Amino acid sequence: MTGAYVAAAEAAPVLAAGRAELARLLGVPAAGLAFVPNAEEALDALLVAWPFSEGDTVAVLRSEWGPNLHAFGARGLRVTEIATADDGAVDLVGLESMLAGAPPALVHLTQVASHRPLVQPVAAAAALCRAAGVPLWVDAAQALGHVDTACGADAIYSTSRKWLTGPRGVGLIGVTERWWSQLSISASPLMANARPADSSPLWLLEAGEANVAAWIGLCTAVQEYVQAGPPRIWQRLAEVGQQTRQALADVPGWTIAAPAAPAAPTFGRIPRLPAPGTRLPAASVAAATPAPATPARATPAPATPARATPARATPARAPTSPSAASAESSASAITALRATNGQDITATRTRLLEEYGIVTTAAVVARAPRDMTEPLLRISPHVDCTPEDLAHLRAALIALA
Repeated sequence: MTGAYVAAAEAAPVLAAGRAELARLLGVPAAGLAFVPNAEEALDALLVAWPFSEGDTVAVLRSEWGPNLHAFGARGLRVTEIATADDGAVDLVGLESMLAGAPPALVHLTQVASHRPLVQPVAAAAALCRAAGVPLWVDAAQALGHVDTACGADAIYSTSRKWLTGPRGVGLIGVTERWWSQLSISASPLMANARPADSSPLWLLEAGEANVAAWIGLCTAVQEYVQAGPPRIWQRLAEVGQQTRQALADVPGWTIAAPAAPAAPTFGRIPRLPAPGTRLPAASVAAATPAPATPARATPAPATPARATPARATPARAPTSPSAASAESSASAITALRATNGQDITATRTRLLEEYGIVTTAAVVARAPRDMTEPLLRISPHVDCTPEDLAHLRAALIALA
């Protein structure tokens, strides 16, 4: 029987390859990447390790993820809002003005919103922050595997289980090299003395017990993702998001929250609605917490993906047009529906799953308390979503409305 330490050692090549690919996807050095249990713990670790001072301010957008706002407050940071365009995308002119006039200690952006189709122009924001000497952190929990995440952020963190369709129980942090010497990560003398000479301080976050099996699962998922070709997946997800919003645009009893793209071509006749209780094949209309079945992977022929420019490269000057920023939201596969007939969002989510085999998310206001005023029904289709899947969803929503 092989013991856990031997098994982990045997998996070292898989872990090293996965770490290198993830670092490239996030735009950080491989030594600056650490595996952690989840995205929430990633943010907590950053907040503890970063050199903040009492009374420091973090600048966010109104669409900021609710638990992140709680974490900032728990760390003693004051929160201020960055100006946005009408659709919630960062106003780059406003950000540049803030950085020049009253710069915060930190800018934090959630690249892809969890509750509606909204993608932030993080690369442009990173260029502005770097020019002003203000660090940028990016929450890429909904972005990694969904859009291009190699943006030049000073710190970036994510999870495995969403658009990469990796296992639960593992997340990751990436920090650029220029901040390594300023990080303060607590460790016992035993662990501190065991740290390899060529490692970053983030090595200490992995020094204790860990779910190595989940690390291997994440590295396997990212290998499949890279083989499929990230730019092709990003394009496909953008198409699926547009098709979803077009298919659901005129469903009675529902309206789309913050449309993010022009309508895609129609799909023709809607098939007959299955009888209540009929379960569809494994739902392509997936939620952030997918059904236990392993999601289908994208199956295009392997292609060499375009590599992102490393974070240490000098970024191009950021565009300052709010409309240019807003255009990025068309890349989101996420669609959010607002009930117009008084439907209970949680009950609708339950019935869609139990009666029609369709997985959605009941997005409560606490997900984005500065942006949301009511619950929304979130649809998160993946690359394998078909017109038939969307037709079934449309018909089910009509029946339940």
